[in-house]
Amino acid sequence: MHCDRAAVIIVAMTLFAGFSTVHVPALSSSHRPTPGGLPEELRASVVKLATDIGERNCYRPASLEAAANWIEQQFTAAGFKPRRLPVSVPGGLPFDCGAMTVWNIEADKRGSPRSNEVIVIGAHYDTKVATRNWLGRGPPIEDRPGTPGANDNASGVAALLALAHMMTGAPTERTIRFVEFVNEERPFYHTDAMGSRVYARQCRAATNESVIGMISLETMGCYSEQPRHKRRWFSIAGLFGLPANPDYIAFLSDWRSRRFARECAEAFKQHSPLTARTLALPRIGKLVSWSDDWSFWQEGYSAFAVTDTAFLRADHYHELSDTAEKLDYASMADVVWGLQYVIQALGNPSAK
Repeated sequence: MHCDRAAVIIVAMTLFAGFSTVHVPALSSSHRPTPGGLPEELRASVVKLATDIGERNCYRPASLEAAANWIEQQFTAAGFKPRRLPVSVPGGLPFDCGAMTVWNIEADKRGSPRSNEVIVIGAHYDTKVATRNWLGRGPPIEDRPGTPGANDNASGVAALLALAHMMTGAPTERTIRFVEFVNEERPFYHTDAMGSRVYARQCRAATNESVIGMISLETMGCYSEQPRHKRRWFSIAGLFGLPANPDYIAFLSDWRSRRFARECAEAFKQHSPLTARTLALPRIGKLVSWSDDWSFWQEGYSAFAVTDTAFLRADHYHELSDTAEKLDYASMADVVWGLQYVIQALGNPSAK
C-alpha cells in the first residue's frame, strides 16, 4: 500500500471529512461463524512467504521465483490450472536490477452463463527492497536486507489463496479470476513494469470479456494497538474517516469506484463480525493511490483495496520487523470469511 503525505494533506484540506461510511456488522440469518481452522491456514501461508522464503523482489530473484513456484502449487492443490503471465523488467535505470522476466500468476474459476463478465481478485507477492527510508524513496540498496513482508503483503497473498480454495466448488454466473501480482513495491510502483499495470492493460485489450470490478487485497493482518510512530506523519487521516483505532477493515477506492466499494461493504457486514469503513477519494494525478487497484483505475475499471490501512496502523510497515508472529490471524480470518460472501454476491448478480 502506498500514499504520498502531500496527497493526504491536499485531500484533507479540500474535502475534509465527507466521504467515509461506517458499515457496522449486521449478521444475516444465513451467517455462519468463521471456521476455526482458517486462522491457522492463513498463518501457515504467511510463515511460508515471510519466514521460509523471506524478502522477495527483483533484487532477490531466487526468492521471488520460490514465491511464484509456491503460489502455483497452492493454486494447483486447490483445483485450478494456474497460468504464468510475463512482466518484463528492462535493464538499466531506474530499476538497476538487470533485464529479466518476472510473473503474474492467474487462476480462473469460470462462471456460467455469464463467463465473459469477470471479477478480479488480486494481491501482490513481492516485498520492498531496502531503501534509505520506509517510504521507499531513493535507489534500492541491494547489500542491505529489505522487509520480509508478512503484513505487506504475505497477508494479502494468504487471503487470496484461502478465498480461491473456498470458491473452488461454489457455482458462479460470472468468472472469478484470482491473480497474484508481481512488482507492486517501489521502484516499480506506478511504472510500466508494475505487474498489475501490465495485467490491467491486458484486460482492457481483451475483446471477448469485460472486467466488472477488481478487489485488491493489501496489508490485512494488523488489528492491535501500536505506538503509531508512522501514523504521526498522516495523523490528519482521522478527519476523513480512517481513525487510529485498529478495530476495522477499510475498503479504499477512488471516487468513481465508491458505489462498487460500498456495495461490497454492505455484503461484507452481513457475514463478518468486523466493522468495515469505506472511503472514496478523488484522484489527483498519482498522489492518491493505494495499491494494485490503481492500475485498474487507469483503465477505467471500478476497483478498491481491502486493507488494515498499513502505515496508518502498523509501525512495522516496510520494516525488517514486519514478521509473521505480529499478525492477528483470528481477525484476519473474520475479514477473509466475509470477503468470501462478497465474491459470491458479485459472482451471482441474479441472486440479488
